[in-house]
Amino acid sequence: MKFKSVCSLVAVGMLTFTVTCSVGAESFQNQDLINPSMTKSDNAILSKIINSLDPEDRENVTYIDETGKVLVNKESLRKEVIPLEPVSQVTYKDSKSSLLTVSQVTYKNSKSSPLSVTQNTYKDSTGQLYTFPVLQPKPDCMVGNHPTSTPMDFSTNSASFPVCRDLRNGAYRGVYANRGFSWATSRVHLPEKKYIYENPSKYTGSTGFVYMGGWGNTNNAVDAGLQHSPKYNDWAPFLLIEGNGGPLTFTPRFEGDQDIQMKFYVPSDGIVALVIYGYDISGTKVEKTYTGAAPGWTASGNGNIIKRMTSIAQIQNHEDYNDGSYIKNVDWYGSFIGPNSVDSVPWRSTETYGFCSSPRNKIFINFVHAGSELIDIILE
Repeated sequence: MKFKSVCSLVAVGMLTFTVTCSVGAESFQNQDLINPSMTKSDNAILSKIINSLDPEDRENVTYIDETGKVLVNKESLRKEVIPLEPVSQVTYKDSKSSLLTVSQVTYKNSKSSPLSVTQNTYKDSTGQLYTFPVLQPKPDCMVGNHPTSTPMDFSTNSASFPVCRDLRNGAYRGVYANRGFSWATSRVHLPEKKYIYENPSKYTGSTGFVYMGGWGNTNNAVDAGLQHSPKYNDWAPFLLIEGNGGPLTFTPRFEGDQDIQMKFYVPSDGIVALVIYGYDISGTKVEKTYTGAAPGWTASGNGNIIKRMTSIAQIQNHEDYNDGSYIKNVDWYGSFIGPNSVDSVPWRSTETYGFCSSPRNKIFINFVHAGSELIDIILE
């Protein structure tokens, strides 16, 4: 898209954006606007982001800034954004009971202990509850200018970090790249219905996830990918960016039992992009690009750590690694990583810092190489 005026994007603090145009620049005309339903300033912001994306990712673009404001290059995309509200506290009579309320009341069971505030439970406008992974801190050994180098274990249940954190919110398998990359993509098979089961007990909130993300140069965490719906047996795109409030989920949802292409990268400093290519629940092939403000992430790759994750998320501090849930046949393959799409290379051991399987005895892996593995998580 070509514009007659030349504008530059200026960040004001960390929360607002303004657009400054050169003196004498011609005004935007309606035919020049990416989306005539938005202001000229918003069009300029979104134009800069779109121009930084890989050319094939520019058709359906949604951007969420740090305040939660949504910019779209097609107005029809706006209704696909589903905002979520945090559930401050949940209460249960015992481990078998269902969710009673989201207000603060006493947690009563045999232990007679108060219930801590949850950090990963959300609801939409209809009251439907969502359980997300808790954003992990950057691995201790990767913080600072001189990350600790530890031998990598490429065995079936490999874990090379000194400690694979149990954040008490579910089981996960993670593959973590070396620092310095800003672009990655992978194919991933979404399991069919018989290979995924989430215990319907609302005590744990077990929910399957496949996603990418990682940490930026200032340690800001991002999770971005697909969340399984136990109710509908489909997969919804989501973005969870540290410092930007809670997660956002999107429609259309993607059907299971298919191989989708997932891409995660930093098109420009302070911006991350999740791109998903696949078939939605109507059988239509779709390509969606979700972008968000993510301070500290660098387009050069400086300080970034990119990851690939498979997990069964649970309500924090209500984890039950024997609740019968499972997700099987999650097949990651065809993984590439690099500073950009042109200079990417196959994701192999030389590009990988390490792996985490937590808890180890619940993760089962058919390991081919760092960019290809078949994963089962079985909580039995």
